[in-house]
Amino acid sequence: MLTREENEYLTRVGPGTPGGELMRRYWHPVYPEAKLRDNPVAKVRILCEDLVLFRDRSGNLGLVAERCPHRMTSLAVGIPEADGLRCCYHGWLFNAQGACLEQPLEPPDSTFKDRVKIKAYPVEEMGGLIWAYLGPAPAPLLPRWDLFVKPTGLRQIVSHTLPCNWLQVMENRSDLGHAVYLHGRLFQYALERSGRLTDDPEARYNATMTLQAKDIARGAETRYRPIHNRFGFTKGRLMTGQDETHRAWTIGINPILFPYLLAQGPGDIGIRRSYQLGVPIDDTTTWHMQYFCYDFPDELDVPEQDVVPYADVPLRGPDGAYLLDYVLGQDMVAWYQQGEIVDRTQEHLGVSDTLVIAYRKLLKEQIDIVREGGEPMNVFRDVTENESLELQVAGSDGAGPSLSAFGASIDYRGNFHKPSQGGWLYIDDDADRYCPDRDLIVELFGRAATLTDARAAVPT
Repeated sequence: MLTREENEYLTRVGPGTPGGELMRRYWHPVYPEAKLRDNPVAKVRILCEDLVLFRDRSGNLGLVAERCPHRMTSLAVGIPEADGLRCCYHGWLFNAQGACLEQPLEPPDSTFKDRVKIKAYPVEEMGGLIWAYLGPAPAPLLPRWDLFVKPTGLRQIVSHTLPCNWLQVMENRSDLGHAVYLHGRLFQYALERSGRLTDDPEARYNATMTLQAKDIARGAETRYRPIHNRFGFTKGRLMTGQDETHRAWTIGINPILFPYLLAQGPGDIGIRRSYQLGVPIDDTTTWHMQYFCYDFPDELDVPEQDVVPYADVPLRGPDGAYLLDYVLGQDMVAWYQQGEIVDRTQEHLGVSDTLVIAYRKLLKEQIDIVREGGEPMNVFRDVTENESLELQVAGSDGAGPSLSAFGASIDYRGNFHKPSQGGWLYIDDDADRYCPDRDLIVELFGRAATLTDARAAVPT
């Protein structure tokens, strides 16, 4: 458990807090580019700061303080002009650097505007998201993680707004053990409550609990360890009966890319690839995104994307009940049902929480580095190194067997286009069901399976 002071040290992200100063050394996604096309002016909140994002009529992006310094009207109802954003109240015009360019109701020879400036932050566009840097100059490079920049892949973004602190989300990234009961037993119970539970042996919830029962019967245990690398760590896992030279123990799975990005792999992970990001909006709100990049075979005719589609999904269904019949829905309810900021003075961690403890230790180390005047990990300033970064993690060359063979993923994710015994497609057991192009993804999975079958039928 942590002391109250340690809990505050790790969780708070506002200006001037230790954690907030760390977070201000990184670029953060603040808005989907698809929504900015619908309306070029948007109010955003990030790291406890209220800001306004805009694209002016020349195509320039800007991120500025929300309030006009004249009469404190919100610039979220401002008017984009050729060079900047105009306050709707008295016409003051601000550019992307926060400079006041015009005060049209002041005398023509007034120099008052030259003495007025509002807070402004650098913004860039990457992978269908608008990113911002709120820290000290000079700004580092925007990290070009692989799925955001790779030239191939059909991308989709599914998001939820969570009423809890970002660290609760991130600690789940380090917790491998939760998958058994959260995505097994709870999944079964949620379907049972709705009258939809089947005995389908290939369904994730049943397969997970069948495997757990076998492990308990043979007295098996699982060991965990962090395998640190320059970006964070992968999660090492070793089951009873496996040798310590096992790839899942020496290389690990699902890299944590500090501060709050979870990747899949490393190694060959099939068509469905994704990131999960838990962006700190403020101390008690997290913008959670699952960023999908489906890498279908080259032979398939995958439509080009002019924009990355985005869907903002509620946590509850029309009846007000939590949506618990898909994997991410189960994760999320566990996070926010801990409370807005979990009281870690009351928790009791066990041996199975080794990776949670490892992440907290890493977070504290990085906060301490910033407090001592240093630069934390994953701050990049060399252009030659800033490309498809996590592919540098050991094992990412795809050599050797896929980590899915070691329990790193469930095979049903390669069969999203197939119906389960319950009558729905396996894709509907995951957050992928909310992708704006869900039907296209299902079609492409089916065509990919047909292609794979045809290849297998050809004599070698």
